[in-house]
Amino acid sequence: QKLVHIEHSVRGQGDLLQPGREFLKEGTLMKVTGKNRRPRHLFLMSDVLLYTYPQKDGKYRLKSALAVASMKVSRPVMEKVPYALKIETPESCLTLSASSCAERDEWHSCVSRALPEDYKAQALAAFQHSVEEGGRRPSWSPDPAARLTPLLQIRERLGVSLGERPPTLVPVTHVMMCMNCGCDFSLTLRRHHCHACGKIVCRNCSRNKYPLKYLKDRMAKVCDGCYGELKKRGGDAPGMMRERPLSMSFPLSSARFSSSAFSSVFHSINPSAFRKQRKVPSALTEVAASGEGSAISGYLNRCKKGKRHWKKLWFVINGKVLYTYAAREDTVALESMPLLGFTVASSKEEGSSEASPTFHLYHKKTLFYSFKAEDSSLAQRWIEAMEDASVL
Repeated sequence: QKLVHIEHSVRGQGDLLQPGREFLKEGTLMKVTGKNRRPRHLFLMSDVLLYTYPQKDGKYRLKSALAVASMKVSRPVMEKVPYALKIETPESCLTLSASSCAERDEWHSCVSRALPEDYKAQALAAFQHSVEEGGRRPSWSPDPAARLTPLLQIRERLGVSLGERPPTLVPVTHVMMCMNCGCDFSLTLRRHHCHACGKIVCRNCSRNKYPLKYLKDRMAKVCDGCYGELKKRGGDAPGMMRERPLSMSFPLSSARFSSSAFSSVFHSINPSAFRKQRKVPSALTEVAASGEGSAISGYLNRCKKGKRHWKKLWFVINGKVLYTYAAREDTVALESMPLLGFTVASSKEEGSSEASPTFHLYHKKTLFYSFKAEDSSLAQRWIEAMEDASVL
């Protein structure tokens, strides 16, 4: 009866009555797109999730029907999105916000239980394999092929081959350094998206092109790691730019060489082979800036002791250590600082009874850093997280 009611309530969805299909849950969550929040009504069945939006007459219009079998659900820690729920499929990625922690956890639990057992086993095996190979997160390596992210590895093991579907592109504003070599971006060293995995890399790490299936075998720019993986699987595809030897012999009768011949020689030289690799301490690559598994993560304005200049940075507290990043998707932390032995104190504004968004970090009664959050409630969350990390 519930399925019949849903079929009459949702426009654009037919043949909802299927053998073995069961209704599990429905409810309204807020879709997060930048600064916008829009209501979306979800109907969860045993094999499909109906993603709809409410209409004025009390009914719903179907936006998409997502297969539960290939779904991945997570609870990311997001600074401006309270109680975030992320639902990923090979075709799309939804970021939703619940009204409470209990509602978010209930949705996460329901979707997780609906996943097929064989899919859960494959995901668990892929996760355990990534843990065995590199712990929580693979260490930064100068070899591009070794820097494929754990999410990409799990995606590969679940049958979604590299280049078959459009990747989830990392937002440009979330990265301040190359996700392959770790070099800092600047006005001259620009950002480039890899069209195979979605990472943001520098020009030296994205000089290769390869035909991708989801682009109907059109040539697209890919990072060094994806290029090596794609070439290993598919070989030299037709039309692919091949590497030329560094030394080329020209006919003696040719007294003048065209500029295109020289440019092709220089283009074949990969600058990354001559660039000195950046030495990164292992402690700065142990925790992901995305904040997975961390106590708290987000942007704060920080001011060093005795200074007046505030700088906006991304911070993560994990394992009683405060990690500092230039942006939220950076692969290498700028610094790491154990919080054991530190004390945290909030700052009160003069002539005001309201709590201040500013708080201070002390070590043996000496001011170390001052932090400023967007509001007092967010500052209180950071104070509590730092206090928990400062004691054994």
